Amino acid sequence: MLCVEAQEPSWKDEIITYLKHNDLPQDPAAARKLRVRAARFTIIDGELYKRGYSQPFLKCLTPSKADYVLRDIHEGICENHLGGKALVGKTLRQGYFWLTVKKTHWNW
Repeated sequence: MLCVEAQEPSWKDEIITYLKHNDLPQDPAAARKLRVRAARFTIIDGELYKRGYSQPFLKCLTPSKADYVLRDIHEGICENHLGGKALVGKTLRQGYFWLTVKKTHWNW
């Protein structure tokens, strides 16, 4: 039996394509925006990481994986029941990042 996991489209795809293959959108404004945004990221062992200012690299997550990580930290073995801001802060300190990280804490 072969188990194939369908890969969901993600905010990471455009950045990864640019960093790996130097492919830019045809629109000059979109191309410039992508170059500026991609400068904050790097690929290590095939995974996308965001460069942190005062932190090590942060592993970039898809929305579904970000939800899993948040739930694991929130409901995990210690069951800390952290508030939204504290939960997102702890997730960042654990070395994870996703595009809407600053908006996420309002949903918890």
